[in-house]
This record gives sequence, C-alpha cells and structure tokens, in this order.
Amino acid sequence: MPLRVPSGWKIIFNEFTKTDSDSFVDDNHEHLWEFKEDILQFEYEEKRTLDLGWYPEFNPQGKYKLVLIDSTNKEQPDWENPIYIFESRKTKEIIEKIEFVLNAVSKSRL
Repeated sequence: MPLRVPSGWKIIFNEFTKTDSDSFVDDNHEHLWEFKEDILQFEYEEKRTLDLGWYPEFNPQGKYKLVLIDSTNKEQPDWENPIYIFESRKTKEIIEKIEFVLNAVSKSRL
C-alpha cells in the first residue's frame, strides 16, 4: 500500500496491501492471510511506535486497529497506555489516519 512517510520514521515491517477490506466477508476470501494482527509497524526516532493489525486475526467480522505507543523504554514499550487508537474496517480511513499520525508525531503533536 503506498503511504506518504515523513522523515524520521523507520519501517520495522510492512505487509499492508491493496486488498479491499470490504470484500472480506467470509472465511473463503482469497486474501484471508492478509488480515492478520501484524500488518505494519513504524518507529519514530526510538520514541514512538505505530502499529497496525486486523482484530480478531483472520476474522471477516474484524477490523483494522491502529495504535500509537510511547516506545522510549525499549525493554518495556508502553502497550498498556496507548497515546492514540483508531479502528475501522475501511482501508481508506486507515490510510488517512496512518498518514495523519505519522505527520502529527513528526511535528511533535502526538
């Protein structure tokens, strides 16, 4: 999936594809494997981590979950107290929020 990524961000992994989430309506979807918990993860200057997954994994009733956390403590990233969370089934909405968060963190707003 093409994304506009500002400087300062490091891609940890990216398996976010152009598969249309609206077409994921049953377990027979040809791209079922793309709707997993570990889809995308970015890190910003070892201070923030942005993570995208599909929850519940491989479930047609699921949705994308985008989470931004404080990761200044590498040994214990703060997954329990996210800075930002956004959930949606719509791929377009997720792309917009990813780019919003990337920019906001780059400009020290999140």
